[in-house]
Amino acid sequence: MPENPNSHDHTDTERQVARRLYDPKEDTDLGTVIVYALADARDVSPIDLKSPTLYECVDVESLEATLFGRKRGPTPRQGSGTVKFEYAEYVVTVTSDGWVEVYESSVTDVADEVDCS
Repeated sequence: MPENPNSHDHTDTERQVARRLYDPKEDTDLGTVIVYALADARDVSPIDLKSPTLYECVDVESLEATLFGRKRGPTPRQGSGTVKFEYAEYVVTVTSDGWVEVYESSVTDVADEVDCS
């Protein structure tokens, strides 16, 4: 993976296991980029990522609108900030510069049934 100079600090108990770049000017949806990053982290095909579903863990449409604006007009609005959410055993960070980073926690917790926290 190429280095990301904008990578955000994470605790010593988190290890980055995947990263993808989202470009709001392209046709690919943010949800698709997140699913591919999670599939990379699990070393599986994106179609094998079934439980929990991404939409059980985060409202991707709201996340995209908050960080990148709606895809209306020739240029999407650029927000600023970082959103973090949990997906199964991972912490996913989405930044307004387009990076989707997946971290694995080295601390083992008891999993919830849906496991999105």
